[in-house]
Amino acid sequence: MEIYSKLKDPVFIKKIREADCFKKLRDELFALWEAHCTKPRETFRYSDFKLYWETGNRGVYESIYFPRRLAISAASILALIYPEEEKYLVRLMDEIYAICDEYTWCLPAHQGKLETNNNCKIDLFASETGFALSEIYALLGDRLDPLIVDRIKVETERRIFTPFLAVPEYKWWEHGTNNWTAVCTGSVAGAFMIQRPDLAETLIDRWNKSMEYYLSGFENDGICIEGCGYWHYGFGFFTVYADMLKTFTGGRIDWFKNEKVRKVSSFIQKMFLSGNTCVSFADGGRHLSYHIGLCHYLKSLYPDEVVVYHPKFSYNYDSCGRYCLHLRSILWLNEDYYNDPADDTVSAEYYAEESEWFIKRTPSYGFAAKGGNNNEHHNNNDVGSFIYAKNGKQIITDPGAGVYSRQYFDKNTRYSILECSSRSHSVPIVDGKLQEFGKEYAAVGTKFDDGIFSTDIAGAYNCDGLESIHRSFSFTEDSIILTDKFVYSGDGEIVERLVSLIKPTYENGVLSVEDTVIEFDPNVCDLEIGVESSERNHCYFMDFKLKDGVREFCCTIK
Repeated sequence: MEIYSKLKDPVFIKKIREADCFKKLRDELFALWEAHCTKPRETFRYSDFKLYWETGNRGVYESIYFPRRLAISAASILALIYPEEEKYLVRLMDEIYAICDEYTWCLPAHQGKLETNNNCKIDLFASETGFALSEIYALLGDRLDPLIVDRIKVETERRIFTPFLAVPEYKWWEHGTNNWTAVCTGSVAGAFMIQRPDLAETLIDRWNKSMEYYLSGFENDGICIEGCGYWHYGFGFFTVYADMLKTFTGGRIDWFKNEKVRKVSSFIQKMFLSGNTCVSFADGGRHLSYHIGLCHYLKSLYPDEVVVYHPKFSYNYDSCGRYCLHLRSILWLNEDYYNDPADDTVSAEYYAEESEWFIKRTPSYGFAAKGGNNNEHHNNNDVGSFIYAKNGKQIITDPGAGVYSRQYFDKNTRYSILECSSRSHSVPIVDGKLQEFGKEYAAVGTKFDDGIFSTDIAGAYNCDGLESIHRSFSFTEDSIILTDKFVYSGDGEIVERLVSLIKPTYENGVLSVEDTVIEFDPNVCDLEIGVESSERNHCYFMDFKLKDGVREFCCTIK
């Protein structure tokens, strides 16, 4: 394919080796090499593999699995950039040989029953592995030993092509509406286009149907409800697929003419709140780096819509070793965009009407709030939740993702986990009741009008006598004002909760979180400060307990 020829051009290789815009990439590659390619590789143990079924732990097995993917990423790219260094190619072939020996390319968490021999199941990471080996074959096949080339072909045929072709539709992910659909479909399609172009032409309609399902998971406003990390993941693989398909069909099929694709392409720039602090709804992270190749490529397609900030906010690879994106941090980097980034400190305001998200950034603070429902992709029970960021930190926080385990993705246990429960979000607690899980537990009347974002979040609770919680946010250049009005006929206690990962102080009538002050009326409520910890987070609760008969709460955060 044309995209790979760029990495065989001596002029381009020289630029990667010398240009300032690639220095961060070079430094990272050498660091990855030292971390993952200079020591003997730890072998998989059956006891590690079955640990997920016994305890729910994913980390032990994955701590061996993902470094192997990082190793082939580092070794193969270094072998391309420095072909005179034989050690990179030698280690690459050792790693490929080991990966081809793995019982399964699928993670235990996605494998199914332990007692069933099912070592050709296609999940996110099996499909990624097949695609990565295919791209390495396309780039370095003429330098790899014949046995390694043959093993790549045989194992991708056995583990990817054969099981995919054996069914008219592969499990649920071909008609899913989240990142799985884009990653699995894009990876399988990429491997076919490289290794089996004869069959690829007959499968395009099937792949495109899957990608239509994926895009249907976005509203027309382009918001990725799953969160920033999953935008990079799912939409990144979608973009790689769309680019490859456009080349493969000689421009006949061009997904980039799709209006929703255009909208989704500008999502990530809207998520920055203060420095690299970002919107962390759902299973997101609280700090954001954008993938430099992906965002540069999208800006080249949509120069008037896509904004790319300073490269200090960018990344080239991630901890899972997603090869196609790592590779495109080189192939798609644009030196002009690198040297002339947009200003991330300018004021901005976005309201996504269909997704019910509102994001605001001023020179003083960043803010985000949501309506929505409690059965969204990577759902947290967080209807009406909000974030206030300042000086590069979330002051009022959404903790984002917890530690992934079997229990984390089991709906029977998920909402007992701190990060997924509404108890770790800045929303009320009424009569001791937290928000409930389910699409029916939703906000109503969400709108942004005359500078005020408002929503009614009573529907997120299952509480007798609770008719309405009208939550509104108004703004000045240096503060936000939260107002909640309750229509509640019960006599249970109403608690307004604000959550921070930074320990608050309350001295001489002043409540503060570092240099942020939270003003409230002590005549209408009593303040208690509590704390709860999870495996990942240490959450401080500022609980304003409304006095008997009080049905309105207001506070100013500045």
